Amino acid sequence: MKLRRAFKRSADPERARREVIDEAIGSFRETGEWPADLGKRAAKAYLEALEGESEYRALSEAEQRLRYEKEDIRDICADDALSYLGGRLADVLSEAKTAGAALDGVRNADEAIQAGGDALDSFRALTALLKDFENIRSAQWDILRAVADEDTRAKLRLWKSQGHGEVMGFRPDEVPPFVLDATQTQRYTVAYLVWLANVGTGYVPASLGELEADVMATNEPTAYDDGGRLVDISPIAVPIPTPPAAETYSHSRAAQLDYSAPTPPPIKPNATPGDPTPPTYIY
Repeated sequence: MKLRRAFKRSADPERARREVIDEAIGSFRETGEWPADLGKRAAKAYLEALEGESEYRALSEAEQRLRYEKEDIRDICADDALSYLGGRLADVLSEAKTAGAALDGVRNADEAIQAGGDALDSFRALTALLKDFENIRSAQWDILRAVADEDTRAKLRLWKSQGHGEVMGFRPDEVPPFVLDATQTQRYTVAYLVWLANVGTGYVPASLGELEADVMATNEPTAYDDGGRLVDISPIAVPIPTPPAAETYSHSRAAQLDYSAPTPPPIKPNATPGDPTPPTYIY
């Protein structure tokens, strides 16, 4: 790109040749003499302009092809780069957890200076780790933006402003206010770094798809029906009621399935038939 910008592009070859011819015609009008080397000068101007134009086009095409190759390499290596950042983050958080254990309640620089001793040393170590942490987060978002298309970049800006991409399973209503402020504004503090080191769920998304899946899992219900969120309509087990005894009448007879067997004894009636319903006539 620097070579192309520094290169002084020449005139169009046809235009360069016409300028030589126009100059010769102007000179002929004034002096009445026609230059004998007009053809050579016109050809020379054309060839020089053509050489400059070819060099400019070669630089432009090389720049474009290298840009495409760089984008391909970036897309191919993006997951590896994110994985590397995840390893660096794990190291930083491990050191921060160790250093944070010696703070003894210190929350800021003034309190660390007053406490002195191990608390001051730990605060200094955490301040240095905070710079590394900020660099990791900055690189993380740069990589994710680079591999995202235009629509996904808009989603990334929204997710980043909501605090996602730093704590797995992040829910804004379940974290302290200072944590929510740090994740949403990316203004990190020692207190936030110590909190993240101890909570155990800080991460660098391994890919754009993993980040999206984590956001969806924390923001969306797991299933829907036509009316909105899925309602559990699983059957409820209830006791089966005892059926009432069968009513038998004086005219009831026991069923006899095998007529070669003795006839069953008569059934003892336990009910009497009611009066029939009187008919209703419609005229």
